[in-house]
Amino acid sequence: MNAVVNFFREVRAEFKNISWPKKDTLLELSIVVISISVIISLILGGFDFIFTQGIGLLGHQQNKGIQNNQGVSFPTISQSPTPTMGLSPTPIIKKTK
Repeated sequence: MNAVVNFFREVRAEFKNISWPKKDTLLELSIVVISISVIISLILGGFDFIFTQGIGLLGHQQNKGIQNNQGVSFPTISQSPTPTMGLSPTPIIKKTK
């Protein structure tokens, strides 16, 4: 028990030695961090939008070109669920003597 009390006394003493930032500095640095986070998220969101739209247009143009040039229409893929085998393991029954 004495070791725990001693530990917290040392922690308290170390907290007095910490040089905490002033309120103005803390506010300025917080604004910088928030601003950079918003800018980076807008850049990444913009790239995501551009790539998503580009891939969508690329896929649309390829399908359209194939249908017009060769006269072949491809069936649409339905979103109906595919039946699958159960994922639960088969129980093993042990014979008792």
